[in-house]
Amino acid sequence: MPQTIKISPTTILLKSDQTLPITPLWFDPSFWQSQNALTGTGSGRGEVWFINAPLGKFVIRRYRRGGLIAKFNKSRFLFTGQKHTRPWLELSLLEHMRTLDLPVPRPIGGLLTVEKGFYQSELLTETIANANDLFDIIKDGDSKNINWHEIGAVIKRFHDQGIYHSDLNCHNIMIDQDDKVWLIDFDKCEQRPHDEKWKLANIDRLKRSLDKEDKLHTQFDISDTQWRNFLEGYRG
Repeated sequence: MPQTIKISPTTILLKSDQTLPITPLWFDPSFWQSQNALTGTGSGRGEVWFINAPLGKFVIRRYRRGGLIAKFNKSRFLFTGQKHTRPWLELSLLEHMRTLDLPVPRPIGGLLTVEKGFYQSELLTETIANANDLFDIIKDGDSKNINWHEIGAVIKRFHDQGIYHSDLNCHNIMIDQDDKVWLIDFDKCEQRPHDEKWKLANIDRLKRSLDKEDKLHTQFDISDTQWRNFLEGYRG
């Protein structure tokens, strides 16, 4: 479980990595910008900043809401105890998956700012070195070089451990320069009892994400043979 450090009445630091001198400043993009260590930004289910610092390469993700509620409340969540917060749950799951030797990012820490019964939060993980997400690889026309069988086999490893990825899509699958497959972004994910229904639904979600991108991008192309290779890898 993450170590809890109360910084102030409203600020709680969660540490998963005990080897780094993490402070609340580590979760502030402007701090890294002042150190000339901020290398890029992005978005997904949260705002994202990429850090290249002397102590390592990291990703900061600020949790935010989706759907209609985000129009008037982008990043505040009801606080019912730190063990129910999104960074605590995600850090704990990442720590557990690392003990299972599953290919996930190294968890570093989280930050909670609690005020008037609500919290805002950020998560810090280590960057996966020399990796690109599956979406970009396919969009760049390199789908023929992807080991689809291995992607299926890796997802099966997660499912065999009961790991449910609530947003399994082509943006959350990474492949590094050694062709190792990784999964990222475990916000709102969990370990579940084994049930073929949620496992099949997980695979269907991935397929829908691929089909969606195929309709949006002319260079995004996956053949039936490649998807069959994926399914063969998953079935083992």
